[in-house]
Amino acid sequence: MNNAEILTRFTDSKFTASFRVIGIGESTKDVIEAVKSFGYDLSATILTEPFDCAPTDEDKMAIIVAKDNEDSANRIAKQFHDAGILTIGLLDNADVDCYDSVATQAEYSEYPGILKAILQPMYTQGVIACDFNDLRATLADSKHFYVKSATRCGKERLKSAICDINSALTSSMPKTYQKILLSLYFNKVGRQPMEMQEMTALTEFAKSLPDNVEIIWSVYPDESIKADEIKITILGAGK
Repeated sequence: MNNAEILTRFTDSKFTASFRVIGIGESTKDVIEAVKSFGYDLSATILTEPFDCAPTDEDKMAIIVAKDNEDSANRIAKQFHDAGILTIGLLDNADVDCYDSVATQAEYSEYPGILKAILQPMYTQGVIACDFNDLRATLADSKHFYVKSATRCGKERLKSAICDINSALTSSMPKTYQKILLSLYFNKVGRQPMEMQEMTALTEFAKSLPDNVEIIWSVYPDESIKADEIKITILGAGK
């Protein structure tokens, strides 16, 4: 598929109650507490020894978080992955065969932001929205994913944000990433509303990608950013 064709979707929230974020050990408490603070309708739990957790028929996605106890994290992840559940890993020393996709180039301190980037589109009513099916299509058996966000204000805010993200991805994308989810956030009560001419920066970004890269983009209101800001988050995935 040529990247110049940008796909759009509308939100389907029927899956969101079937998402699980599982912290392996008490060392993940700060990340799990951060997930709970998002206020989303999901299960966010900490496992303690003997680190046992089995998938259920209702589960659609499991995100495994570990700071240590990697062997236990990999074992639990394999159970979910073998059950056909979208299984995502946030940990060092992951056995990628136990997961659909594992965060790369990510520090432990970045895990709450990565989790917010994955989950926020699933729980936000978008002007143009992606849904869980898009997330699954992007991450399923991709083995590796990368999240990058940029927030900018001013006349060239969208172009500047895309430039910042593009420079961070350019070196690895031609060889690594086949699919990208791009989420654009704006404050709908802002003094500088989104204008159509700003959106040309997205088209230019899509055209700059290799032809084999598929991009799905979405637009959401977000009152957590300042009135004149926009935020772009890119999730790139691929083997």
